[in-house]
Amino acid sequence: MAIRFPKVPKVRVHADVSLQDGTQFRGQVFIEATTRIQDLMNSPDPFFPFMDETGTVHLINKRSVVQLTPHD
Repeated sequence: MAIRFPKVPKVRVHADVSLQDGTQFRGQVFIEATTRIQDLMNSPDPFFPFMDETGTVHLINKRSVVQLTPHD
């Protein structure tokens, strides 16, 4: 029998992301309700999902991120 862990709800945080190749996105990053964007960037996962203003979801490679700016 598999062990089931409780799921932590995700929240959307409005943010801008700039990549090394000059690409810029404005949209939302998904993080666990109990974490910060810094925690997401410091986690061992190499990618994170980012939804742009058109609703397209991009898997962003953390190594390519130059700046990730959250908006309140």
